[in-house]
Amino acid sequence: MSFSLESFKLGDIITGKIIKLEPTGVLVDFYTDQLACVPLLELSLNEIQSPEEALQLNEIREFLVVGNYDGEHGIFFSHCSPETLKDSDRLYECVLDLASEKCGHPVNREDLIVHTKVLDIHRHGLSVRIYWFLCSQEHPPTVSFSIRKLEMRKAWERLRQLQAEDVTVYGKILKKTWSGALVKIEGLHGGIHTYVNKHKEQLVVGEELPLKIIKVREEYNQLLLLHRSVSIRLRQLQVGQVVSGTIRSIKDYGVRVDIGDLYALLPTSKMFHPSVDHPNQFFKINDHLKATIIKIDPENGQVVLESCGS
Repeated sequence: MSFSLESFKLGDIITGKIIKLEPTGVLVDFYTDQLACVPLLELSLNEIQSPEEALQLNEIREFLVVGNYDGEHGIFFSHCSPETLKDSDRLYECVLDLASEKCGHPVNREDLIVHTKVLDIHRHGLSVRIYWFLCSQEHPPTVSFSIRKLEMRKAWERLRQLQAEDVTVYGKILKKTWSGALVKIEGLHGGIHTYVNKHKEQLVVGEELPLKIIKVREEYNQLLLLHRSVSIRLRQLQVGQVVSGTIRSIKDYGVRVDIGDLYALLPTSKMFHPSVDHPNQFFKINDHLKATIIKIDPENGQVVLESCGS
């Protein structure tokens, strides 16, 4: 059961009544001449095994109207000018090139449906994602309906708000990764860095951690977090400050220094001896040293040092 673009507009939020629950999905009455079938996958942002876990019979719910395109049929622009968005000819020309390249043959403008979503407004312009999909008389464009994508949209909005308010959130570790750990916040997956570089062996899957949201990038499906103690420690540091620490690892590019709650990097190029070929010529594990902070990157929880003595 499909619906044409003439009946609904992409991106709209509409209400419907749950008429029937089935193992593979639900039938929804959107007060049109036919019922819509919404598959199980689109009923919740959480993983569910049956519709009853997310809905009740005769319940009224909101759905997001989505098109019959997928994530591959889209392009992200981080610095798009308002003039570019207003110029539909330039917009279609760009998307036509992408569609033609993907299909392997020239695509006509009348066979293309384009949907633009503004994700953010900043001093460099607009961050937008442009979705597109092909249509023809044999395969007219249709729309479908999703609670999952509506919940996902709202989850990203909540995360941006929580980040702006500097709220501490709590997430359980789903699994460890080479760069840290994976957690779930507001139904979305996020990655923790820095903290686990130092305490990775101490982390336990299922453990709940207090976290600060560092980066929310819906366009890349990217959510980055830091342990609260790391975030607090970063705010206590200043460029030019001299810190003491213990060397925990030595690489050809520099040494990792434990300065309390996080590691800092002393690059080989910033060591006191400019002629050093490898840090192990002067340092060994568990050595204590003092160094000057020359860079603090709160977004990634990184601190860069420079030697302040031999």
